[in-house]
Amino acid sequence: MNEPLPHEEAENSMSIGQQLRLRTLSWIVVAALVLVSPVLLYALLFLHSNTTDMHQWLPEGRVEVQRYEQFIHQFGGDEIVLVSWPGCTMRDPRLAALATALREATANDPDPIWHRVLTGPEAMRELIQGPAKLRPGQAAGRIDRLLLGPDRQTTAALITLTPSGGTQPHRVIDTITRTAQQACGLSRDQLRLAGGVYKASMIDLATDRSIKRCILPSALLTLIVVGGLLRSLRLTLVVLVAAVFCALIGIAMIYYTSNGINAILVAVPTLLYVLTVSGAIHLANYYRDAQREVGAAQAGFRAVQVGWTPCALASISTAIGMASLVVSDLSPIRNFGIYSALAVVVGFFVLLAVFAAVLTLSPCVKSEKPIAVPTEVDPWLDFVVGKVLKYHNLLLSLGVIGLAVAGWGLMRTTTTVDLLKNFRPHSELVRNYLWINEHLGPQGSLEMVVRYDPDSTQRPIDRLTQIRDAEREARSVDGVVTTLSALTFAPSIPKPSGIRGIAAQVTFESRFNAARPEIISQGWLAESDVGESWRIHVRVPDMDGRPYKAVIGDLRERVGAIFADDVDTVHLEFTGGLPLIDEAQGELLDDLTDSILLAFAILAPVMMLMLRSFWAGLVAMLPNVAPVVTVFGVLGWMQVPIGLGTMLTASVALGIAVDDTLHFLTWYRRALVQGHSRQDAIRTAFHRCSIAMLQTTLICCTGLLVLVPAEFIPTSMFAVMMIVLLPTALVGDLILLPALLASPIGRAFHRPPAVDPSRTAESL
Repeated sequence: MNEPLPHEEAENSMSIGQQLRLRTLSWIVVAALVLVSPVLLYALLFLHSNTTDMHQWLPEGRVEVQRYEQFIHQFGGDEIVLVSWPGCTMRDPRLAALATALREATANDPDPIWHRVLTGPEAMRELIQGPAKLRPGQAAGRIDRLLLGPDRQTTAALITLTPSGGTQPHRVIDTITRTAQQACGLSRDQLRLAGGVYKASMIDLATDRSIKRCILPSALLTLIVVGGLLRSLRLTLVVLVAAVFCALIGIAMIYYTSNGINAILVAVPTLLYVLTVSGAIHLANYYRDAQREVGAAQAGFRAVQVGWTPCALASISTAIGMASLVVSDLSPIRNFGIYSALAVVVGFFVLLAVFAAVLTLSPCVKSEKPIAVPTEVDPWLDFVVGKVLKYHNLLLSLGVIGLAVAGWGLMRTTTTVDLLKNFRPHSELVRNYLWINEHLGPQGSLEMVVRYDPDSTQRPIDRLTQIRDAEREARSVDGVVTTLSALTFAPSIPKPSGIRGIAAQVTFESRFNAARPEIISQGWLAESDVGESWRIHVRVPDMDGRPYKAVIGDLRERVGAIFADDVDTVHLEFTGGLPLIDEAQGELLDDLTDSILLAFAILAPVMMLMLRSFWAGLVAMLPNVAPVVTVFGVLGWMQVPIGLGTMLTASVALGIAVDDTLHFLTWYRRALVQGHSRQDAIRTAFHRCSIAMLQTTLICCTGLLVLVPAEFIPTSMFAVMMIVLLPTALVGDLILLPALLASPIGRAFHRPPAVDPSRTAESL
């Protein structure tokens, strides 16, 4: 975006009536801002983080989600929390004290958050002294890598949550840590926790810290940069007011229309803030120009009148890029696209209103020379554009080759939504999971459900035998560590050999039937109109393990063979929260491709319409696509997985890049209309646009810099990728685009549009 060219002569004096109307309108705008401020500040003060379970990220219509919701309805959920600490052994008296205190904590709660607490010593006693009557070695084998570590000494408390507890991660973790402190004197730093709700609570904590640590530093850093560029305290404060208001609008939209902010949406206020500052700095330069044309009294509204078109183009192209994320099936990404696009559009109108009103009521009396676009030729810029024009064929060839190589790297792109890899290595969550994986066992899990139709003719003992065989076969699959089912705490099934064996089976079956109500209440067996469903909990590595799809594929093949003779009446299903995360990972790459294609499909016609040429608009998209292809292609070659935060940046950067391209091409075509040669037109556009592009890139990168050290890595990666993509887009617009225009391909832009040159200039 650039400062305007001279306009037609305007009246420097205003009638008293005109001045009164302008000031009245300005006061109305200020009054509206003051009235809405409490609503925005309330949203800022009471905004809270709310990270839902990952299975809620996928759309409700998906088969995988429906299957998981059915599992929750049948068995009461799969959410557990594992609690241990260094020194927590089978003889540690604090473990029993903790278990007793945890049971008492929710004993009289009308909305309990857990329904069972089981410790390692309690599980061993139940297996040895209960119906199973196992020897100590056999009992230890039943709970190995679940409640008993490889050393056969380290143990833990396993807390099984209710469906209500699974939706209240903060309440669950806070109650556990508070109870451990009161009953055992164990601080949170001493505890080692694991489980899905623990992950969710840690994401929320990271989000809250990001909000507190990033918003103010981002505002201050951006303010320093803007102050250095504008060299005017009053204009800098106006820019700051407009940007803060727009950021608060983004926060308010999230607060009043959702259940809270998550670690992905936390980037929306900061992104909106820096984008508003970038637009505001251009309006500040329009304002300074307007002061010389119409005087201080009218300069505010004049700046808005002249800057309307370029600011609208910037907002439209940026909003289109962000809105393209709505094609994602993952709700955090889709919501980011919706909120950021809406906030950019609303922020555009707020920015214009604030500028016009504030600078009309309190104008900058001193008129200073605009600094965003110099009127004289900068020797350094002239040197750069001269080299670009001289070696345009070489630069274009290198650019095309580089794009081809990077494009090949796109085929090697991988994705990840592994939550453990989304935290810093020194974070509490990673520390806890590393310790538990080493001293107890992996915490990854999936659920295997064996469903028998109502018309199944199998005897109960035959079904139990199949469940036992399914568990044994599952434990032999690569990637499976252990299993847990209704048979874990039951005696071994007798062999049907001889009269004694048959009698033993009858007795076993009778005792098992008597225990059915307890087994159902514990969530291992479900009875319904669709039949009888048995649950087998499968433990798999959660760090650097095999993909869930691969494990499920092997389980389906190996375990499915057990039920091959009963395929019409017995059904094998796989579900669980973590397999849904694996499913979301597969969606991520498709969403990235779909969002980029959608943004391209919308922005390309916009470019064609602005340039009045199909081929010119199509060719002009090359410098805009180049940054995305280059950066993501390099990630593919380096085998760096694309995560949630990384995926968000592609369409956003594409929308921002289109804005600079449009302005460069508009200045270029205007120079052609005035009779300049192609090379002179390129020089003119370069001098008019380059400083403004450099400034906006610097402002955006500076504002996003504070998100880089964020504890939640997707938030950090969003900032890092934007900081890399925006300068790359700048190279595309200031190097690749001029080289493209100077080449024979640039003739597609040579035919001037059928518009009045003065109006073209005015649109800038």
